[in-house]
Amino acid sequence: MFSANLKSYSKINIGLRILSKRKDGYHDLETIFYPVKLHDDVFIMIEPNPEKTNSVILKSNKSFIPLNIENLCCKAVVKFFTCFKIAEFYKITIDLKKMIPVGGGLGGGSSDAATVVKFLVKYFKIDVGINKKKLIELALSLGSDVPFFLVMKPCYAFGRGEKMSVLNDFGLIYDILIVNPNLHISTKWAFEKLNLNSELEKKSVLSEIKQFDLSRKDDFVNDFEEAVFSKYKILKEIKDELLFKGSVYSSMSGSGATMYGFFEKSKKHELIKCRDDFSEKKYFTFISD
Repeated sequence: MFSANLKSYSKINIGLRILSKRKDGYHDLETIFYPVKLHDDVFIMIEPNPEKTNSVILKSNKSFIPLNIENLCCKAVVKFFTCFKIAEFYKITIDLKKMIPVGGGLGGGSSDAATVVKFLVKYFKIDVGINKKKLIELALSLGSDVPFFLVMKPCYAFGRGEKMSVLNDFGLIYDILIVNPNLHISTKWAFEKLNLNSELEKKSVLSEIKQFDLSRKDDFVNDFEEAVFSKYKILKEIKDELLFKGSVYSSMSGSGATMYGFFEKSKKHELIKCRDDFSEKKYFTFISD
């Protein structure tokens, strides 16, 4: 038997630009994935199964989390065993303590799946150097942002979000306040609400950026905001409040419904006061420094 208590960290999108709609129905986009300290706790235990069958037992502190094959963690196990042709039989228990808002644009489900993959890589002593391509393909089959959570470094992502280059020098000199008003927004719905002409194509601007530069904050736009804000006006109100209360930059992460703001390190008082104001409204809040 082997077990581990692991942390599955989340991400924010710094800029999310939809460049074009492709003929296959997908969208070409560009964004910067940035890891933040908000995390789920994931307990995983694996042991040989004398019943000669593979089984995955999922548990969670949240009743709305699917505890079946629809859960990305379960899919990660199945795909890993298939990909690496694991012949022995195992019983795997995964207990998810969810802290990352579900459907909040922070990648919680993808991060949990990546954590499971990394656990299995360690347990089965998979040579990452030799199997790097296979692992990336496995991660991509789970979701376009899952490879990022294997790397967990700032990345410029493009294509459907599945192509990435690591930004080794991309650092932030700000504290990040994360706010979610307990809303879940469907990514599918958000894409459907985008008003894009398939004949038009926007030029990439994030590909040349190596550092977050406040003077270029207009380049770090989230193209989902217009459509999402039109239905969920509370998110626009949160963004405006973040800016009014001291944030030097604010945006939505992914397709929502999580908003965040950058606060200067010297403005701790404003940061804490802003967080407390949102917490009083029963919103989810988290500070990542």
